[in-house]
Amino acid sequence: MVDAGTPRVGESWTYRTSGKWPTSPRRTIVIEVQAVNNGVVTDGLRAEGLAADARRSTGAQPTFMSWNEIGNEFSPYLAAYSDIASLGTLRGFATPDVAPNWSQWYSEAKVIGQEAVTVPAGSFQAHKIEVWSSRHATGGPIQASIEPVRIHYLIWYAAPAKRYVKMQRRVLSASGAENERDVFELAAHR
Repeated sequence: MVDAGTPRVGESWTYRTSGKWPTSPRRTIVIEVQAVNNGVVTDGLRAEGLAADARRSTGAQPTFMSWNEIGNEFSPYLAAYSDIASLGTLRGFATPDVAPNWSQWYSEAKVIGQEAVTVPAGSFQAHKIEVWSSRHATGGPIQASIEPVRIHYLIWYAAPAKRYVKMQRRVLSASGAENERDVFELAAHR
């Protein structure tokens, strides 16, 4: 395990992903720091069968990283740049659209406490944050079962890992059905 602090170039996190459906891909993805400049972290993502990708995020500001291959991550480095316990409720940050044309999202994040969490990389005492992204339905009754109107994230941050150690993302439709559920669990940190 790497010492706590801010991320460094070359540092990497390996996550195992799984989804709700039998056909959901089970992947191992690696996120590696490519650059760090004034609290902005540039990450590269690689995984077998996926195109290499790169994204930038601000460490201390609530934000989403929108990856082409794995979807959105909420503020992956929040624990490395912020005192999470003192954050309370966060509002007013940009929320990405969901393809193909589901737009006008708004989000709110709230620290809901501390919790012990066990993932393949080990056991951690983590701060747990809940994020709700919401939008008003724009389709009719025919689209209600597929149109996303709420995305619920639970994210566990452990300071020694610098990045989140676990993230669960659920997509809910206008009809109230859970259309997707993805889980990302830390398997290694180097």
